[in-house]
Amino acid sequence: MRITLASYYFLFYLAMSVFMPYAGLYFNERGFSSTTVGLILSLWAMVSIVAQPVMGMINDRFNNPRKILMICAIAAPILGMGFEIVEGIAWIVVLSIFFAWFQSAAGPIGDSMAVEIASSKGYSFGSIRLWGALSYAVGTFITGILYAKYGYDNIFIYYLVVSSTICLVILFFPKAQAARQKFTLFGQMSEVVRNKPFVIFVVTSMLMMMSAAINLNFLPLYFKEMGFDKSWIGSAYAIAAILEVPMFWVATKLSRRIGRYQVLCLAAAIYGIQYFTLFMVDNVSVTLAVQLLNGIAFAFAAGTAVEVVQSYSTKGTAATMQTVYAAVTWGVGGIVGNAMGGIVIDRWGGPMLYLILCCLCTSACLLFIANKHHQKLVNESYEVSAS
Repeated sequence: MRITLASYYFLFYLAMSVFMPYAGLYFNERGFSSTTVGLILSLWAMVSIVAQPVMGMINDRFNNPRKILMICAIAAPILGMGFEIVEGIAWIVVLSIFFAWFQSAAGPIGDSMAVEIASSKGYSFGSIRLWGALSYAVGTFITGILYAKYGYDNIFIYYLVVSSTICLVILFFPKAQAARQKFTLFGQMSEVVRNKPFVIFVVTSMLMMMSAAINLNFLPLYFKEMGFDKSWIGSAYAIAAILEVPMFWVATKLSRRIGRYQVLCLAAAIYGIQYFTLFMVDNVSVTLAVQLLNGIAFAFAAGTAVEVVQSYSTKGTAATMQTVYAAVTWGVGGIVGNAMGGIVIDRWGGPMLYLILCCLCTSACLLFIANKHHQKLVNESYEVSAS
């Protein structure tokens, strides 16, 4: 099962690497302004706010992640192909609603299943998730070179091709198990919302992960505005992703030594340093170099946050909590961030955007430090699960 999960993450993030970093540039080169691109990406995030919790609650209700992941793996790339066909903002908006629904739900449901299996088998989530970081690094590096040479017109065709291999791996996942608790969908969401430590953690995390989402979507436009060679865009993502591979392992070790909340605080601080550097320095070499910081910060944040969310969950709410976390941090954060990012770049330029991102991460870092009470609860939960 460990090999199956590792294969799934490798292929899932390989598929993500061929379209997600270039979506903003794809729509921009089709003639849409940065503001319009930001609104399109914000719509994707808005849909995920509804899609992720609903799909998570359905999964917790029927306990069949294999079937849900299969539906997402088939539907998302087929709908993505529509972007290659339709013309006009109205059709893109309609298509975005359905595409984002299935594309956004797969990640947190897969995380919920993986962290549960890893915990039961005695290995860390990070040891599985690092394979996704590796494939993302390879994918972004190769596609960056190919797209710079041949254009960005066919990114969703490549997404369809890679996604077809994910379906084969999903067939080896465990079948549906007996239902664990008969919560109603409303009851599941009520239990999540009443969990105040979890809610506080999600809101704090949103500030940090929103900055990561904005950087992911607008770094290509930053390259374009600064006049950098766009063939380096893929390399920028690859530099960050390749460092994530060992950093997921390091994050696991640090969590045991200093605590999960401290690792998240460190991630926010590293993000802030990266963004402040991009605000201060207009140089492609420096821009590429600080992507190393992005790789460290993302691995610390992503691997640790999934385990923190799992520590707050109860039987029957694990997938719901993972999807709520994703919906708020990447969904709500993405709506606000992508809309803001496009407007900021159009009016004040890319460097100002990165100054704002630095402020967001500084705020998150301070809130993680201040949140000592909930930090203690999470650390105690971690010690119990490790023993």
